[in-house]
Amino acid sequence: MRRLISLTMIIAMVLLLCIGCSSGGSDTTKPNDSSNESVAIDFPGKKSITMIVPWSPGGGSDVGARLLQPYLEEKLGTPIVVTNPTGASGWIGWEQLLSADADGYSVALVNFPTLFSGYLDKSLGRDKTIDDFQLIANHVTDYCVIAARKDDTRFDDLKSFVEYAKENELTIASTGIGTDDHILIEQLKRQAGLKLTMVPGNGWSDSYAALLGGHVDVAAGNVGEVLVPQQEGELITLVVFSEERSKFLPDIPTWNESGLGGNIVCSSQRGFAVRAGTPQEIFDVLSEAFEYAITNQEGIDKLAEMGLDVDYIGPEEYTKHIKEEEQKLIDMAIW
Repeated sequence: MRRLISLTMIIAMVLLLCIGCSSGGSDTTKPNDSSNESVAIDFPGKKSITMIVPWSPGGGSDVGARLLQPYLEEKLGTPIVVTNPTGASGWIGWEQLLSADADGYSVALVNFPTLFSGYLDKSLGRDKTIDDFQLIANHVTDYCVIAARKDDTRFDDLKSFVEYAKENELTIASTGIGTDDHILIEQLKRQAGLKLTMVPGNGWSDSYAALLGGHVDVAAGNVGEVLVPQQEGELITLVVFSEERSKFLPDIPTWNESGLGGNIVCSSQRGFAVRAGTPQEIFDVLSEAFEYAITNQEGIDKLAEMGLDVDYIGPEEYTKHIKEEEQKLIDMAIW
C-alpha cells in the first residue's frame, strides 16, 4: 500500500512538472507573437507620413504625387503631408529622406534619370547612390518634349525648329542640372548638332514662366506638363521623344520618325522610395498602399486628363529596371 501511494505521488509530481513546463513554454512565445502583430498594427498608426516631392508645386511631378494623396490616406488611415524642398536637381529633398529614420514615415518621390545624375557626376562629390534607396513602385512614365511660345514666328514645327537651331544659338529652359531635360539637351547637341544653351530652374513651373515671359527661346519638359497649356493655346509642342506618338498628343511627331539626327528616346520615370534599411513589415504595408493608390481607376482617369500615363511597376521589377537604366547612363558617359 505504501509503495502504491508513493508511486501515485511521484506520477502526480511528474504531471505537474510537465504542465508547468508546457505553461512556461507558452508564456515565452506569446511576447514574440504579439510583438510581430504589433508591427503590422502599429504602422502607421495615427502618425502622419511625410511625402517629399523635391520639385516646385504645380509641375508634373508634384501634381502626380498629390493625386495619389487621398488614395494613400484611405488605405493607410493616416494623413499624408506633401512637402516641396527644391534645389540641387532634386537632391535637397532626397538628402532629407536619407537623413530621416528608416521607419517608413518619410517617403520621397524619385525621378529617373535625374536621381542618377546627382552621384554619377563625380564633380558633385556625393557619396549616396541608388543603393541608399529602397524602391516602392514606379508611378508614371512621362516622355520628354520641346515646347515653344505660340506667337514665336521663327519656328512653328519640328523641321523649322531644327533648321533654325542648327544655325542660331537658342536658350532652352530645363527643370535642372542632371534632369531628363538636361540629358535630352545634351543628346540633341551631340547627335543632331543643335546650338542650345540650357537655362536650369527648379521644376516645370520655373521653365513655363521663363518661356511665357520671353526669358528663354524654348523649353524642355514632359507630355504631362505641356498638354493643358497647349490645349489652352498658351504654347505649342514641337516634338515628343517617345518610341511611338503620344496618345495625348497624337498630332505631334516623335523625334525618331523625323529622321533629323540620332535615335533619341527620353522620359521622366517617377516613382516612390523610402530609405534603405526600412523594416520589411513596414515596407510591405507601404508597397501595398502605393499599389492600391497607383492602380486606382479614378486616379488613373484624373492623371490621363493631364496627359500623365500611369505605369505601375512593383518593387522587385522596378529595382531591376532602374539598375539597368543606371548602367545605360553610365555607358552614355555624359560627364
